[in-house]
Amino acid sequence: MSNSKRNSIGLLVRGNLMLLFGFAILTAGGCESPNDATDGEVINAIVLPSDVVLNLACANVGIASEQCVLGDPENPYVTTAIVEFNVNDPDATNKFDLFNVIPAGPTGAKARFYFWATALARRQSGENQYYTALALHELFDANSNVISQDEIVREQALKAYRSLLDNFFGSVTVFECCPGASPIGEPVAFAVPLNELVADALYRTDRTGYRRLVDGDPILVLEVLLDWGYAYQPANPPNYDDGVVSVAEF
Repeated sequence: MSNSKRNSIGLLVRGNLMLLFGFAILTAGGCESPNDATDGEVINAIVLPSDVVLNLACANVGIASEQCVLGDPENPYVTTAIVEFNVNDPDATNKFDLFNVIPAGPTGAKARFYFWATALARRQSGENQYYTALALHELFDANSNVISQDEIVREQALKAYRSLLDNFFGSVTVFECCPGASPIGEPVAFAVPLNELVADALYRTDRTGYRRLVDGDPILVLEVLLDWGYAYQPANPPNYDDGVVSVAEF
């Protein structure tokens, strides 16, 4: 499995170092002809949005198999080739390479949403759904203040988190750590259930650092999850890695 996929959680936590809004990326295809200056590689310039006001292209944009983001004129990634991990060609992926050059912080939040929603529209996976939800959560935080909250984006973020539980419940993302534990000194890969990350992101503010999507005491999140049909046993400090999400049965 490629390092870019394995480091999916770490990349998001560490943030991104590039602070430019107009940048060039290498893509797998394009409509321009290669020339000597690019040495045969097609370079498409993408100008990323830096504001935090999101106009939803349709009611279910960023949710499961909805395709409307691919027709959104505000989407800067419509023509970008986002190459997913393929076990038969593990070095071909570029998804996290492209993601990693989006500016960190609120100025990159809208671009992150469009990036992950585009990836999700093209390939329905729990990983793409989770990061789409997380980007919506970030946009809600960035476009809210002590006086008002962006209720439209808040509801969309909740809908996207729920979509992961409803449509990709068993999905995982892969994380790497602890090279000292390996007999050959390479990072050890392990799977993290995305349903646990969703519940923790809703329940514990420190998980994301963003404004809470469910106001009030965290116990109210348990009620929301129950309304969705799920039960959550919250994770415990210091590592918060023992949370359990299950389908509620009555």
